[in-house]
Amino acid sequence: MGKIGSGNGLFISFVKTVFLCMAFLLVIGPAFSGVKAEDNQAGVEDAVNASSNTSNQETISQSAVNTSLGCSYRTHVQNVGWQAYVSNGAMSGTEGQGLRLEGIEVKLDNVIGDVGIEYTTHVENIGWQNYVKNGVMSGTEGQSLRLEAIKIRLTGNDAKNYDVYYQVHAQNIGWLDWAKNDMSAGSEGFGLRLEGIRIVVAAKGDPAPGATERPFVTTNIQYSYQTHIQNIGWQDWKKNGELSGTTGQNLRLEAIQIKDENPESNIGIEYQTHVQNIGWQGWKVAGEMSGTSNQGLRLEGIQIRLTGANAGLFDVYYEAYTEGFGWMPWVKNGENAGTEGLGLRLEGIKIIIQQKGVTGPSPTENELGSMAQLVNKNHSVSAEYVPGDLVWVNLPSTRDTQLRADAAQHLIELFNGASAQGLTLYCCSGYRSYATQTSLYQWNVDMYGVAGAELVSARPGMSEHQLGLAMDVTSATVDFDLVENFGLTAEGQFIRDHAHEYGFIIRYPQGKTNITGYAYEPWHLRYLGVEVATTIHNSGKTMEEFYGIY
Repeated sequence: MGKIGSGNGLFISFVKTVFLCMAFLLVIGPAFSGVKAEDNQAGVEDAVNASSNTSNQETISQSAVNTSLGCSYRTHVQNVGWQAYVSNGAMSGTEGQGLRLEGIEVKLDNVIGDVGIEYTTHVENIGWQNYVKNGVMSGTEGQSLRLEAIKIRLTGNDAKNYDVYYQVHAQNIGWLDWAKNDMSAGSEGFGLRLEGIRIVVAAKGDPAPGATERPFVTTNIQYSYQTHIQNIGWQDWKKNGELSGTTGQNLRLEAIQIKDENPESNIGIEYQTHVQNIGWQGWKVAGEMSGTSNQGLRLEGIQIRLTGANAGLFDVYYEAYTEGFGWMPWVKNGENAGTEGLGLRLEGIKIIIQQKGVTGPSPTENELGSMAQLVNKNHSVSAEYVPGDLVWVNLPSTRDTQLRADAAQHLIELFNGASAQGLTLYCCSGYRSYATQTSLYQWNVDMYGVAGAELVSARPGMSEHQLGLAMDVTSATVDFDLVENFGLTAEGQFIRDHAHEYGFIIRYPQGKTNITGYAYEPWHLRYLGVEVATTIHNSGKTMEEFYGIY
């Protein structure tokens, strides 16, 4: 009996265990009731396929970058015709034979993925042609027109994985540096033929095949400049020798910006200004401001120079309108324009960039009424011109005469300076109208003939006296006459040595007849203001020489 009881207990335990397992399955079964065996299989297959596709895409992308994508090209050469295709950096064309390229065809080799190639050439008498692609000819055939430049670029979704480099051999230059990805290679505006070319396609990020600083030379130098002006602020941008600033308004320049607008020119521009109370500031580039704004400080001088691989092919000229001086002569390539140490403001500026070997720009003549206006046998004033600020001169004089107010005041100071040395000067002739000069010139013609008159008297409209800025002076030591011997007198020597200190120069000095057109006149004084007169006196130049206007 005891054994049977024990066996029954084990059986009952087994039944309980089975019952509990069945209950557990009844509870969790619904959670899996929506999932079929074939769904599980499909999910596994999808995961495998997705992994496979990702792997294939990576393989395609990787192979598109790493596969040896190549480039083949051929050129049509003067007297030769179409050469055979070359590839991957080999030269097509000639070198050292003086033969022009006239056409080119370019195509890709071993293409995997979405990538193509297109190109355009700059052709003699035509300019830039439309882009062509994948082996189509760019240029001309049978027209004897030279290729002068080329641009090449890759297209398609996979173009981003590559760089296309190209290098050309140009007439008179030789091999230029490598260009890439639609940059210009060759020259423009110089009329130089392409003679050879090399092309390479490289994986993005690979180093260039050689130097890349100077692939292109062009005369298309695009630059602009603007100035910050007293009471006005920043003016609009100017270019190609246009005036930036003002003239005749006594407004100071306070700052300047200059920028290059054609990076393919491979020319940069640097500039520095001499600023009131600061001095030379240091070189600025690429549109940076030189000078100050809202500080009331004048620009007094400026230097401009070119930089970059092609800088040696060009000159930068600049001309400054300076307080007292008006338009000063053009300077170039880093020379000083304006003044330094005189405390005079710049009021306007013009800038021009042009090829070396080309005659520089003509000097700008100062406006009618300007203290610095040049009048001579080649530069006249109208018959109607009369200065608006004439005053009668209250000084010892052989006749009543007039000058412009500022000149008259400084002449009084000059006469007082001579008097302090025990010398007495006399005014002889100041302002003359056009009509008066007409009569005077005719009198000299009657006396000396035309040739003689031309040495001692100005034709009407060509006399500085009409400006109201010239005065003939004399003394009792020469019987109040106008003669060369006046220069040997004590009064004449005082004028020679000190007139500039009062704002006057001897306008027609000894030994300069070939420049001024007039004989030596130690008595003829021209008012320019102290700073200008002193600068010209110290230079030993005539006004013609100083301003570069003859």
